[in-house]
Amino acid sequence: MENKHLIAAGHLHVYEGMSRERVEEIIERIGNLRAAVIGDGCLDVYWDADMSLSTLSRETPHYSLPIIGERVSPGAGGNVAMNLRALGCREVSFCTASADDWRGNMLHRCLADSGINDSYSLSLKQWVTPAYCKPIRHGLQGVRQEDPRLDFINRRALSADEEKQLIAALDEMMQSADIVAVTDQLPLGIITEAVRVRLRFWSARGKQIVVDSRDRIGKFNGVCIKPNEIESLRALGLDPREGEICWEQLLKAGKQLQNNNEAPCCMTIGSRGALWFDGGTPIWVPGHPVQPPLDIVGAGDHFASAFLCARGAGCSGPESMFFAQLGAAVVIRKLGMTGTADRREILARYDEIINGKSESKQQ
Repeated sequence: MENKHLIAAGHLHVYEGMSRERVEEIIERIGNLRAAVIGDGCLDVYWDADMSLSTLSRETPHYSLPIIGERVSPGAGGNVAMNLRALGCREVSFCTASADDWRGNMLHRCLADSGINDSYSLSLKQWVTPAYCKPIRHGLQGVRQEDPRLDFINRRALSADEEKQLIAALDEMMQSADIVAVTDQLPLGIITEAVRVRLRFWSARGKQIVVDSRDRIGKFNGVCIKPNEIESLRALGLDPREGEICWEQLLKAGKQLQNNNEAPCCMTIGSRGALWFDGGTPIWVPGHPVQPPLDIVGAGDHFASAFLCARGAGCSGPESMFFAQLGAAVVIRKLGMTGTADRREILARYDEIINGKSESKQQ
């Protein structure tokens, strides 16, 4: 264990886990929560192409991609809302911005079909509903290969009037929310400085808020933040290469982020687990191995959702991280999709971990 010297010196505590009964209790409590999501909503599109049916074009020197299947699902903040729904929250509301285009219409339809209330969302002119479109080639003997992604990205900032409308919608949504997830994913998205200030306002009034931000995690204040290790160091002006981050760097970055934020910081660190910073000694929640093949798309969305739900259910930071890891391990096994994890799958993952520990002890 590469961090054993930190543990021995008392610079890092280790969370040992929870009972199955505690996991079941958290799941039951989640059923009473009213959840809200504000952030960048995207549409995830998957096109399955059977290359055994491909033909050479007469007009160009290219073979066709014969599409035999099309799947769509809400992505980014929309996927967080889907995860909150799968976790069993009593209500899930979503506030985002979209356009009257085929992607926006499809996104709203998917949310409505899943029982998610997106009446707080804005429909804007000269806006682009973000979408990530992924062609997947299927070959012989089950071979699959994903082509470069096709992205639709919004490229303009909210106007002052649109920002006021958004904050008014946020305030209305907050009235009935117990827990609030924030997804800040796009360079020109809806989480502006004014929105960040408003989130601090609501956090100070007792709303349980968790923020996931790809590029601006260091700009939030007064709300619980959930960066990964790369986002954490970059927020402090560093640009590390993945795999080169030592434990001392992680602890230093987490403490500084927590101090700057004036609120707890939950840092995910890939297969190593997660770290909790709240002003005391950092706490490490170790990860548990997951057998490949794996697809990490959507794992962060589920972790943020499950972590938030557990916090809303009255759990400590480390308890919430352990609970979130259970479902994240389920999601990364779902290939070719932005997946979710439900109650049954979370309990099955818990049993898998416990059985694995028992087998290791017997050996």
